[in-house]
Amino acid sequence: MPFTHKETVAFSQRSALGGIAYFLLDAVLLVAALACALTASHPIWQLIFSMGAGLMISLLFVVGHDAGHQSLTPHRWLNNVLGRLSTLPALHPFSLWILVHNHTHHRWTNLSPRDYVWTPLTTAEYQSLSKHQRLLYRLYRSWAGIFFYYFIEFWIKKIMFPSRKEVRGTYKTVYLLDITFVAICGLTYLSFLIIGAQMNWFQESQSVWNALLFGAVIPFAVWNTMMSLVIYLHHTHPELVWYNDQSEWKQRSSQAESAVHVIFPGPINRFFHWIMEHNAHHARPSIPLYHLREAQQVLEESDAGKIIVFRWTPWAHLDLVRRCKLYDYQAKRWQDFRGNYTSPERTSHSEPSRRELVSANESNQSQL
Repeated sequence: MPFTHKETVAFSQRSALGGIAYFLLDAVLLVAALACALTASHPIWQLIFSMGAGLMISLLFVVGHDAGHQSLTPHRWLNNVLGRLSTLPALHPFSLWILVHNHTHHRWTNLSPRDYVWTPLTTAEYQSLSKHQRLLYRLYRSWAGIFFYYFIEFWIKKIMFPSRKEVRGTYKTVYLLDITFVAICGLTYLSFLIIGAQMNWFQESQSVWNALLFGAVIPFAVWNTMMSLVIYLHHTHPELVWYNDQSEWKQRSSQAESAVHVIFPGPINRFFHWIMEHNAHHARPSIPLYHLREAQQVLEESDAGKIIVFRWTPWAHLDLVRRCKLYDYQAKRWQDFRGNYTSPERTSHSEPSRRELVSANESNQSQL
């Protein structure tokens, strides 16, 4: 067990006031950033505030993520309200996000193909793709993949315009209501930007395209990029184990060890509401964001040597992308597109040799 019963109870304590405070703070900062992006007199300032708005959409979504797990506040009705409002700027129908995230990703974490979050292909699977599909997979597994992956593979295909297959054969009423709610709110906001630009509400002689670019397109692009980056780092690492055999996955997989604890420089982890303390979240989704840091510390102390900790730098990120292209599910090792192994041989399928991993990481860092 990753936590004792006492620790689980303590870390899972939820606060209505705390949840509302996080929501209000992020919402106010998002509105302020959008207002500045639309009214700033110079395009450089517009760009800065517009990108800031995209970051605030991401932070607000973290609040909605907790609400989706019913871990933000003690009240289900309040979580559902705050969840729908928090995920609205990201144009996410709340119930479909719960289907994709809670009922699929958390249920089948790191089991291919049931878990479809940055799932690596085998060499044979990659070679069986069409030329177009191989190019797209290569794009996703390049440094530029974060600009496209979530927008195409999740927001379009699974969240906003899901096929019947994606909703498991049934378009439930709640899915359709949530999609309609998000679509109406999104179109209303776009209408506000268009009319506001024409009526000079934001700045004199502002074009409609300027308002749409800085008020909608850039914030939404930044949000999608941040989401791609975060989920990539959560579940991609040379030490991370993936499975494609359900019986083996049931026997060997651990939710606490199925994710990566990513440490960004300075106060960035705090800024992102501790969402990068992801092992504790997977071990106990009931832990709210405001207790994740303490829970992660306890988890790493009790499960020393098994929790993957990745200290992010631009160079470490590029090394990660270079090494994690394809996956050998039998050897439990990552490969490049030529089929060469890029992670060390494991002493067993369940536990890598830590000494070998450290040496391999240092060697690959020196090659950059």
